Amino acid sequence: MANEKTNGNQLSISFRQKVAAIFTLLITFVMLLSVHLVTHQVKKTSLSRAEESGRVLGKIMALSMGEDIVRGNLQSINYVLKEFTRLEKIEYCLILDNHGRVISSTEEKLLGRYFSDAWSRNALVSPGLSIRRAARRNRPVYDTTVPIEIGGRRHALVRVGFTLEEELASIRSLMVYNLSLGLALILAGIFIAYAVSSTLLSPLNAILNSLESMQRGDYSQKAFVSSHDEFEQLALSFNNLSNFLQTRQENEKFISCKIWESDASLKHRHYSGKLVQAVVLHLELSKFSSFLDRHSPSEAVDTLNSFFEQTTEIIAESGGSVDKFGDGFISAVFPIVSDDRWPAFLRAAFAALSARSNLKIINFRQAELGLEELGLKIGISSGKIIVGNIGTSSRSDFSVLGSIVDQARKAAEFSARHNQYRPVATAETVRIASDFLNFSSIDSSINPGETEYFTLQGFANLSYFRERLKDSSARGTVTIINAFGLTESDEGISFLEEILHDANNSHRLEAVRAMTPLLFAGNIKALEILRSIVEKSENEQLAALAITVLGFSRNKALVEIFTSRFDHPNDRIRANAVEACIPLDFNEKRELFKKMLKDSAPRVCGNALLGLWLSDDQETLACLYGLLKADDSKKRASGAYAVYFLASSRRFRRLFPAYSEETGYVMLPIIENILKRLKAMLESPDSSERLQSLRAAGKIGFHDFGESIKEMLEDETEPEIISLGQAILKEWDYRSPS
Repeated sequence: MANEKTNGNQLSISFRQKVAAIFTLLITFVMLLSVHLVTHQVKKTSLSRAEESGRVLGKIMALSMGEDIVRGNLQSINYVLKEFTRLEKIEYCLILDNHGRVISSTEEKLLGRYFSDAWSRNALVSPGLSIRRAARRNRPVYDTTVPIEIGGRRHALVRVGFTLEEELASIRSLMVYNLSLGLALILAGIFIAYAVSSTLLSPLNAILNSLESMQRGDYSQKAFVSSHDEFEQLALSFNNLSNFLQTRQENEKFISCKIWESDASLKHRHYSGKLVQAVVLHLELSKFSSFLDRHSPSEAVDTLNSFFEQTTEIIAESGGSVDKFGDGFISAVFPIVSDDRWPAFLRAAFAALSARSNLKIINFRQAELGLEELGLKIGISSGKIIVGNIGTSSRSDFSVLGSIVDQARKAAEFSARHNQYRPVATAETVRIASDFLNFSSIDSSINPGETEYFTLQGFANLSYFRERLKDSSARGTVTIINAFGLTESDEGISFLEEILHDANNSHRLEAVRAMTPLLFAGNIKALEILRSIVEKSENEQLAALAITVLGFSRNKALVEIFTSRFDHPNDRIRANAVEACIPLDFNEKRELFKKMLKDSAPRVCGNALLGLWLSDDQETLACLYGLLKADDSKKRASGAYAVYFLASSRRFRRLFPAYSEETGYVMLPIIENILKRLKAMLESPDSSERLQSLRAAGKIGFHDFGESIKEMLEDETEPEIISLGQAILKEWDYRSPS
């Protein structure tokens, strides 16, 4: 804690210094600008004054010495000139004839000389006053030439040097004044900077303290800011994020204590157990025990964790709480609350159908990686369950008990391949939910005499959902749109089509995603709608998502529409099109993927290399190494991203030491070269290269990168790279044997 406080103080001091420096630089800039502008104005005023004085002097000489100049009475003229130079503003004075020869001067050595420089020659023929800034005995003067005209004829020119002492004195005074004022303003600015920074740092430190608590796993501490400005909005957003993470943490563990507290009358009672009315959802991977026997431990654990992570999120978003994880199964509870906005059986059914659809997406990814696909058995029951702390004083879990849990598990046994792994519910669930859910009887030929369990087909009474759209939240609207897709019915397709045809509807992307279950069910109309979006829609984001959803169907008839998008200007569309082709077999597949390796988008290259790798192309590693050693920085970044993407294929990951399960492992030379290139890219001046190589290192889990990553983080300034690097090192430390 002491170190954390010290870091916070250093951050505060640094911030205040930056604000003070900004104020100081701003004041200095304003001060210098002021000096420049005022100096320019003084010079302009002084020049105007010199011009006016020259004109007046020329007129005085023409009137007083005109006759002497015409007669050549130089003695009288010399006397007058010497009297003029006694004035403080006049440095010198002389008379030139029309040829530029000095006929009278306050300096005798200039008599009889000619001024032949360009400015003097121009002044001889100029009809009016000529003036310039010059130096006289290292002193600045205004050199002024005024013609002396008598009777409309020019007889001579008077040349006078006006001193700049007054102007320089004004500028010196201005500099002193500005310097004094600037110092005062700088001191005031520093004081204001510290005052302002304190105001700014107070809410930031509150958020920083909450971040430090989150880093320790404590999501309960909130940032309290009452400034009624953007900082308050930032704190509110941060608190919402903290609440979300806390909820997710609770849902990812065991059953939440909120079930215990759902009945306000029993909330503060000290019962060891409690009876709760609820809907129980049981999801179990089919024949997972044999799956374990057929795959390596890493593949089995990674597959199971991927299933758990995604299914848990679906349950949490549906308002359920996870009871327990087991050998390929997950059990969840949906408490029945009288004032619940959405009935528990509806939320449980939505979670069941969503999990079923999501497993098909998982299977698509499994097919992309050349792995075995899975089946998901789903059972739903409803009734009274017992919740409480089960275990010993040293170790206990908040869990559920009762026959309803066993009924959900038994119902899942009737969810099998013959009914496309559709969810199966108990008779009691059908009784309370038949107005909103469609059920069908279990196939009597397969399960003769079975009348206690029914197959869930989808949602009924869709008009109810349409009505709920009118007052639903943004999140509720998305859920309802997904529910229409999960029905796999013509009415559901028509509803989604209405949204897609409305260009002003902000939920068009959700409508495309909701088509996913329909594609899995082989619905031709849904396929044609998505195909039309890909071919005709001007919305590139919509078209890219439609390609992804079409890819889930794994329909070979769509190969042409995918490959025709390989040259599309949008890199997301190209990447999704390449990815959709990975599980499909077609002619010239390898040649097309090799062509896409020249693409500048990292994700396109990554997908193409993954396709080549899964096609057992012998040149895949060579192509990958070629990208990593390319002269173009973008190509190298694409190669590093491809390593990250390929590492999703566990067969590729096993080429690296951290994931090899073989004894006496010998690393291939090309893998050594790939690792060297990735390590060198961590020192690249290009942030994209550093980021992609860091992602690749984190995915392949090569611990020799640890020191290189630590050295990179010492000088790193990009927040995203710093955050990723620290997360990778933390994960490696966690997984390393103690």
